[in-house]
Amino acid sequence: MKPRKASRVVLLNERDEVLLIRAQDLLTPSHQWWMTCGGGSELGESAAQTAARELAEETGIECEPHELIGPLATRDEVFEFTEKSLRQVETYFAFRTSEDIELEDAVWTDIEKRSLLEFRWWTREELLATTETIYPKNLLGLIDLATAGSVPDVPLVID
Repeated sequence: MKPRKASRVVLLNERDEVLLIRAQDLLTPSHQWWMTCGGGSELGESAAQTAARELAEETGIECEPHELIGPLATRDEVFEFTEKSLRQVETYFAFRTSEDIELEDAVWTDIEKRSLLEFRWWTREELLATTETIYPKNLLGLIDLATAGSVPDVPLVID
C-alpha cells in the first residue's frame, strides 16, 4: 500500500489549549474522532510547507514554514476511511497563535466539507478526562514538547 504523506499542526493558543477538529467517516457517520489540523502533501512540498498551507486552509491562520515548531514527531498509520484501508505517514509540527479563529470552508475539498464537523479548543484537563477518540494518541506529549520549546534532534515516532 503506497503511503500518503501528510503534515499535522498542534495549534496552541495563549492559554495552552489545543485546537482539535471533530471528523466523521462519510460512510459510517457514527464513527467519529478528534484530530489536529493538517492534511496531505502536494507535489514538491516539504513537510513544513504542507503544515503551513493546511493550517491556513483549515483555520485561516497564516504562517511561514520556518515559524512552525518542529518537526516534533512522525506517525505511520494504517486506518479505514470510507471502507478503504489507507496508509498515511504524518509529520507533526506545533504553532502558537493569539488569533481568533473564524472558520472559512471556501477552500476546503468536498470531502472536508462533508467529514469535518466542528472545531474546538481543548484544555489539558479536558484531554485527560475525555472518553472520546483523539489522534494522535500521545497528543499530550506533543503539547508538552511544544510548550517547553523542546524540539527533539530527531522527530519522535508516535502512535
